[in-house]
Amino acid sequence: MFKAAIRVNKISTIAQLRGASLHAERHDETGKARVREGAEAGFGLAWSKAEGNDRDYLAAFKAHKAELGAGERKNAPLCLQAICVISPEWVEQAGDLHDAGNPRNRQLFDQAKAWAESWGGAGSVTATRLDLDEKGGAVVDVLVAPVRDSRGKPVISTNKALRELKEATGERNEYAALQTSWAEWCQAHLDREIVRGTRKELTQRQHLSPETYGAVMDKAREAVQRPAESLRGALQAVDLSWEDTDLLRDYLLLRGEISRHREEPRGYEPPPGEIDEDWVTQVAAETPNSWKLISAFRKGAERIVEAAYRFGMGWDDLQRPDGHERGREWFPTLADRLHLGAVIAKCGQFCAYAEAFVKSFRVQDSERHLQPDRLWPERASELVGRYNRHLGFDLPQHVEPVHERQRDAVQETRETQAEQQNSSRDVGDDYGL
Repeated sequence: MFKAAIRVNKISTIAQLRGASLHAERHDETGKARVREGAEAGFGLAWSKAEGNDRDYLAAFKAHKAELGAGERKNAPLCLQAICVISPEWVEQAGDLHDAGNPRNRQLFDQAKAWAESWGGAGSVTATRLDLDEKGGAVVDVLVAPVRDSRGKPVISTNKALRELKEATGERNEYAALQTSWAEWCQAHLDREIVRGTRKELTQRQHLSPETYGAVMDKAREAVQRPAESLRGALQAVDLSWEDTDLLRDYLLLRGEISRHREEPRGYEPPPGEIDEDWVTQVAAETPNSWKLISAFRKGAERIVEAAYRFGMGWDDLQRPDGHERGREWFPTLADRLHLGAVIAKCGQFCAYAEAFVKSFRVQDSERHLQPDRLWPERASELVGRYNRHLGFDLPQHVEPVHERQRDAVQETRETQAEQQNSSRDVGDDYGL
């Protein structure tokens, strides 16, 4: 039995595209270090919309925009980098893992692009690459910039494409939707024996184990009484690939939230988004796209919920009766898991609240206002209550998160605005209410 896994990074700036090009061309130090002994740097399969250089991602992106006449949304991702993985053993059944002539390398290369365009749209892929100069293999990098219609104009919209995929797969989050979709595509177009798996098991690259991360953290804790250089040295002593660094960043993010929650569990508030409640109150009625505000409002909280999936503490995992046992591999201390579970629950509760709060501005009848517990992630207040009990306390009636304390005042503001609104509003959301 073989496995399939996916990892997606959002590329938001031209500088990131240039950096990805340098890495693909093996001009950066990380790219050079990944080349195995005896291999030709840059050897592999590659295709792009750029003329003359299939590894120039910036040129490919510009050609893509020109071809489709597409614009960009301000502060939105330019494209997605999908890292499509299958078990190397599947490729090796037909020949050498690093042989460009191995038909399974070509199949994987072609099907990764086809899969991305199956949900991104025809012509949405700007570049693909399968490196054959590394120690590992069976990994295809695909850059996809989905284009969607926005008020009669083509616009690059990665978020809308991912939401559509989430709805099509029935998954609760975009990461799970991508995993499921890629595995099912591999089963249908490569081999029925391929099943959904996890990236760490498959790539055969040198990833850090949880134990190694633990050792790094132990060194960091020992260094807190010494100069900052000691802490940096502890991290610099470990050989981190970009994938390791990405995982470590999310791990440290969650560790930081555990510390914040320990310090003031009753007063804990999710990390802030790009805008606050006051800003939403001022502009919600005049903003045609509710999701633009929702995403910006809950960005900090949503990042916590999404990051937790990487460590076995997804929303469905925490809902189980033994949910407090999830994530033990990364968070061996029960107290840490309980505090982190509470953090995730409260961030999830805020995500649901943010959607209800913004969308309620679009509905004048208060009886039709959305109930947060019925929005993603569902039944958040129930999970918050459970972790309050796990930690040995319940929130007193007079202690509430800020977004709950302000709800009555905001409701009054909504009603006042509704009375002043004399004409119907144009609901122009990309995704509806």
